[in-house]
Amino acid sequence: MEKSPKDSTVDITSQENGKGPNPDAHRSSFKDLFAFSRPRHVLVMVSALATAALVAAGRTAYAVLLGKIFGVVAQWGAGTLDPDEFLFQISQWSIYFVVLGAGMWFVSSVDIALWVVTGELRARTTRETLFSSLLDKSTGWYDLRMNGLASLLVGIHTQTRELQMATSQTLGFLICDILVFLACILVAFIYSFKLTLVMLATGFPSALVLWGIGRFVDPAIEGQKRELAEASKHATAATTGIDLVKVYNGADNESFRFMSAIRRSGKYYLRQVLCNCGQMSYIKLWMLMLFVVGFFFAVVLVNSGDLTPGNALTTFYAALIAFQSVETLGPHWLVLAKGIVSGKLLKSLVHDPDKNSRGDKHNGWYRPLCCQGNIYMRNVSFAYPSNPDIIVLQPSSFHFTAGETTFVVGKSGSGKSTLGNLLTRFYQPLSGLITVDDHPLPRLQLEWLRRNVALVQQSSVTFSGSFIENVALGAFDPSRVSIEDVQKACSLALLQSTISGLPDGIRTKIGHGGCSLSGGQQQRLALARAKLRDPPVLILDEITSGLDPVSRTLIMDAIRLWRKGKTTIIITHEVAQIQDDEYVYVLENGSIVQEGFRGELSHVPSGLFSTLLASADDAYSSARTSVYSSDAESDVEVQKEPVKDRAYGKLMRSLSLGKKRQSGLFHRLAMTPEPTGAPSVLTTLSRSSSLRTQNTEEFGVPKVSHLSNVPVKADGMDIVTQTALEVQKTRTHNPRRTMIQGQPIAAQNDSSQSLDSLEMFFLVRLDNRKSKDNSSLPRAKIHPSFVSILKTVWPTLDKAGKLELILGVALCLVVAASNPVFSFIFSQLLSAFWLPEDRHQAGSKWAAALTAVAVIDACATFFGYYLMERVAQKWVNALRAEAIKRILMQPRAWFDKANHSPSTITQCLERNGEEMRKLVGMFVPIFLTVAGMILAALVWALAIRWDLTLVTLAGVPVTLAAARLNSMVSDKWEGLCEKAAASTNSIFSETFSHIKVVRAFTLEKHFTTKHTKSAQQTYELGTKRALYMGIFYGLYQSIAFFLTAMVFYYAAKILSQGLMSTTDVIRIVNLLLFSLGTAVSLLANLPQVAAAKTTALQMLYYANLSHSASHESQGSRRVTTPLPIRMHHLRFAYPRAPKTLILRNINLQIDPGTCTAIVGTSGCGKTTIGALLLRLYEPTPNNYLKFSNMPEIQPLSYANLPTVQASSFSTQCLRSHMGYVPQHPFLFPISIKENILYGLDSRSHEAILSHDNVENAAKSAGIHDFVTSLPEGYDTLVGEGGLQLSGGQMQRLSIARALVRRPSLLVLDEPTSALDATSAEGVREVIRNLVLVSTGWGGGFRSSSGGEEDRNMAMAVVVITHSKEMMRIADQLVVVENGTVVETGVRGYDELVSRGGRFAQLVGGGHWAGGSDYSSSASTLATSLARDKRKAKKGGGKNDSWLPSPVDEGDEDFEVGERTQSVVSSEWYTLYDDVAATAAAEVDDDAEEEQEEVRVSPGPRRQVRLVNEQALKKLEGA
Repeated sequence: MEKSPKDSTVDITSQENGKGPNPDAHRSSFKDLFAFSRPRHVLVMVSALATAALVAAGRTAYAVLLGKIFGVVAQWGAGTLDPDEFLFQISQWSIYFVVLGAGMWFVSSVDIALWVVTGELRARTTRETLFSSLLDKSTGWYDLRMNGLASLLVGIHTQTRELQMATSQTLGFLICDILVFLACILVAFIYSFKLTLVMLATGFPSALVLWGIGRFVDPAIEGQKRELAEASKHATAATTGIDLVKVYNGADNESFRFMSAIRRSGKYYLRQVLCNCGQMSYIKLWMLMLFVVGFFFAVVLVNSGDLTPGNALTTFYAALIAFQSVETLGPHWLVLAKGIVSGKLLKSLVHDPDKNSRGDKHNGWYRPLCCQGNIYMRNVSFAYPSNPDIIVLQPSSFHFTAGETTFVVGKSGSGKSTLGNLLTRFYQPLSGLITVDDHPLPRLQLEWLRRNVALVQQSSVTFSGSFIENVALGAFDPSRVSIEDVQKACSLALLQSTISGLPDGIRTKIGHGGCSLSGGQQQRLALARAKLRDPPVLILDEITSGLDPVSRTLIMDAIRLWRKGKTTIIITHEVAQIQDDEYVYVLENGSIVQEGFRGELSHVPSGLFSTLLASADDAYSSARTSVYSSDAESDVEVQKEPVKDRAYGKLMRSLSLGKKRQSGLFHRLAMTPEPTGAPSVLTTLSRSSSLRTQNTEEFGVPKVSHLSNVPVKADGMDIVTQTALEVQKTRTHNPRRTMIQGQPIAAQNDSSQSLDSLEMFFLVRLDNRKSKDNSSLPRAKIHPSFVSILKTVWPTLDKAGKLELILGVALCLVVAASNPVFSFIFSQLLSAFWLPEDRHQAGSKWAAALTAVAVIDACATFFGYYLMERVAQKWVNALRAEAIKRILMQPRAWFDKANHSPSTITQCLERNGEEMRKLVGMFVPIFLTVAGMILAALVWALAIRWDLTLVTLAGVPVTLAAARLNSMVSDKWEGLCEKAAASTNSIFSETFSHIKVVRAFTLEKHFTTKHTKSAQQTYELGTKRALYMGIFYGLYQSIAFFLTAMVFYYAAKILSQGLMSTTDVIRIVNLLLFSLGTAVSLLANLPQVAAAKTTALQMLYYANLSHSASHESQGSRRVTTPLPIRMHHLRFAYPRAPKTLILRNINLQIDPGTCTAIVGTSGCGKTTIGALLLRLYEPTPNNYLKFSNMPEIQPLSYANLPTVQASSFSTQCLRSHMGYVPQHPFLFPISIKENILYGLDSRSHEAILSHDNVENAAKSAGIHDFVTSLPEGYDTLVGEGGLQLSGGQMQRLSIARALVRRPSLLVLDEPTSALDATSAEGVREVIRNLVLVSTGWGGGFRSSSGGEEDRNMAMAVVVITHSKEMMRIADQLVVVENGTVVETGVRGYDELVSRGGRFAQLVGGGHWAGGSDYSSSASTLATSLARDKRKAKKGGGKNDSWLPSPVDEGDEDFEVGERTQSVVSSEWYTLYDDVAATAAAEVDDDAEEEQEEVRVSPGPRRQVRLVNEQALKKLEGA
């Protein structure tokens, strides 16, 4: 797809509208918290406010009751009450405390539950609103995202979570504390308005100070989010392009980029911390100094008789609780501030005017009754919104005739894909008019347009779900599609063999976390969707680029018959597919340079079309001469349908099986006909073979056979019909689970297990201690304790960090000690009230002491919290650095798991890291303060009066039990809600990551319903969490009321008996009750602890991933070249499906200076071979080939060392000599030059890092001219958030990236699939030069002296391709079918074609016998062997590919010499191969398959094929 560069950048942190920040929207406000509130939320919010008011009233009543009790105590101290009256009044007020406590239990439970529900409601509304809003955004809007779409989506999820946190418990605490403050101030006014006014007089200047400090918070938050978005972009790129990261050893580079952005975000966060700590410390200083000021004025009022001591105490306690409530806002304010900023940013996304995007969001109104498909494009021009200065489509006119097939061809980047984007209204043209059936496109209703004009894009997409669900997305209503319709669609797309090879058939989960499909299989799945939709107008963009020649021919013929009479626009660079009577538009540089019928254009030698045609593959060169027999379908049971075209009717009847027969089979194979017993009629190029009829019920595969009397004609359509009626044989089931060192392979490859102890990794890494054997360690807990998590902090810190931690802890203990000291001094101040005289003088020294305590407490609060936040930031940064490093070290199979998707990993590294930081930065100081405070208060109180203290401690077990229950419930439900939210977020991300596919198939309603349902389930789970959490939270919060009643009653008993002075009682009560009250207030954060702990566990899981689980980290042996590479009876099954073998008995050798082409049908295992060569996966061990009396030849060996395990080599060293061009090109979000030099560092050779080398590679890949035409040249940013390139341009950059490092092994997976014929020819020319030993490229990188050493250092090229022209340049061809090599040739393309075997059928347009089922029974194989041997004897043994050549002295199968540690004779290799072939046949049940091993070496080349059943006996005799 062609796109042009963009010159404007935008970020979610700065009003994503394409023009950058909106100056009016810089400042956030409190109302942004309610940006997503709706009228239906009013009832819940009003109820929450009402309960918050009741809680505030209860806490205010607590202050009033305390004042009343202290008033009674003051009267007792003054001697105005007798003991009985004193005890009676205290008992009465204690009963009130008990009643109030019971009420507070209920009200607090309901209150916290309502606020949690409010947060869940707002989160659901936010998700649904954003989902709906983003669906309404134009396509150009998505192109303008500064950090790319993936980073935007991660940011949305993070900010939704922050908004939810701020508007649930945090907002509830805020409102409750404000109400408490107002109510207590009101009470204070009632008892003494003069004293209250004096205390409030300091409020205005304090508010100014707090506002001045807080104004720096918003810019710091936005800067932090900006850098986190940058980090997310790099993390997403690293995990998405993990193959390239591994092959090019780019893990260190990716970790560095990610951590650089994280460290920058950390600097912004510390700015927020400075502001927050400044506010907290000032509030503390303000609160404590108020008591000094208030005391002196209260003494004046008492001395003057304007205020009684009791009322003065009531006023003091009311003010104390009021200001305590303000003080507790400090830890919550940063959460609230982040929620406010998140609300503003999310609101900006919803209300973004989208001014710079000429998009598709403006819906038309007209809905015609039908669509004929007559399309005109008159003088249409276009430039992408991301860069309006570059015109990608010059004013041009097109006419796509109704009912006809029209082709659009041209070079890469010529504007072909832009036509599809315009016709489906992804974008609006700059000028001109587009009409459908004479109706202007803007007038047509958008849904009607896309239902009738469907686009199948160049990049095929699979969604999470089963195979059948993915195909069903092509229907107008995916939930109502019938299985028969899906069956027909899959049949036309030739997906039978694909389905039969899936573990669970059509119910197999695909997409991320499921089975992966090859590029060709994904394209056919996309075609099946289009068949299910069957629109009047169909646009196919490079729909066959990933298919082999046969499948390409079949698909094109099927499309022609299926689309006969319907408008079809095919965008392609495969000009050989076009027939003479089909109309063609030829584009170049955005303009039409030729148009006309193919037959006419091909006779214009000077035209671009002729140039493209001359360079194209001869896919249609073979003749098609056969005709259908007259009684073609006499024995075929079909469903009758009225179809005018006879050929089309034959096709559809061939592809459609009777419903009655299908119902039981489609679950597994979907398209399997019942056997009829009659033989098939085959083409003259085919050889007959019978399907193997082994019982496969064990694997759910029904027994199948050929359909009888299938008509034959030498046309691709015959192959469509034949193949549609045959079921490809399933991949061989591994009959016994492969074992590695006594453990199943699945267990060996499961690197998801973290270390048994969460802190073990840090001890190993930072203290250099050996970890104990896993078997001796206890099993890791599912939910590690809070202490276990905190144990991981110390090992991650450097010396400065450890010093900061020690100082931070010490200062937190100072803060803790300040509270009991304050309580003691305050009690001394209070004792002055019942002195008969000299009250002012008696309290002066205690007031001075209180001032000193206030200053110390404020300073300790500031520096203690700041240091702990710094430690928390260093801890999280260390975990993030270790997590990203260990994630990138995991084996490739680890990334295939559903819970290891790029979005999940990125979200954890960003959001989880931000939340888990609270554990150390917020909760540890709180817990230290609480613990130190309680401990100091208890010790002090015990020293004064032990019995009263023990009575107070009687309530501690209940308090701890309530706190523990609250924590357990919070942990459990927080984990469940986190999983539910992650599921909802994954649907959100999947929808908008593939927004063009969603829109092209009008799937907005489907995914909206799916997302809404998931969001509703998340909300319901959150509601349950609120209910369970509220019960224990209310109990925990009400305990202080019961303890107060008990303490005062027992203290009254002691006082009434004269066992203790009034001053001592006041001291103890102040020490214990104030400490417990403060503790309860601080520990209200427990629910947030649970949320932070849940997120910390995921981060610690990643940071504790085993660094030795991957095969990549096991070897240390280094070589100068990985060549030659040998695959010897190699077998492989993906770890996610260890019982399904993908490769079976592969024998192959890659020598220096050779070009090997691996060819075969889509999904046969070609790409898997390339992945194994690149060490992305480890082959399955051949345990059946182990013999005690001979050296073991490894299934995969490098550097001509066949007995050395591949895992013994340093994977990083091997890959440093390799280059890789993937089938689906991927660019990292860095500059073009950095992309080309990706993975190379300063240790690389200076010549490789030079700019000349970069330019040479770019020139060889044909991308240099394009790069130099860009304003910033090689410094142009590409990838997510950068310049958007066409598929061909990305492919050429990928080739340049592979060439620049001058590799010894170059693996190219479909390198020309996205290129036009001319560009593809240029790439082929580069590869031709690469494989010539005597000629280098770009100035001659390799020596050409011709010596043996130079030959060994020459480059080897492995090309995985469907292109016949690419096959022609290879000197070794390997044909793979169903994971097995079925044919090889070392003399190139012509040799294999002349044989008339599998390869000839693959490239010639004919079909192979039995579809891809080339197997036969054992008796048939024996007959074939005997016949071939007789022919060999008659022919003198020449050209015998079955029997081994005579073993000559010194003639070795492959070069061993001094390069191997074990020197063995060629006779031994022959014997070993004999045993191996037989053993492989026994294990895989593949004795019927033709298997060749090709060895190319300086000595005589021999082809060895041994099927001697007596091999084991011969071995015993030897």
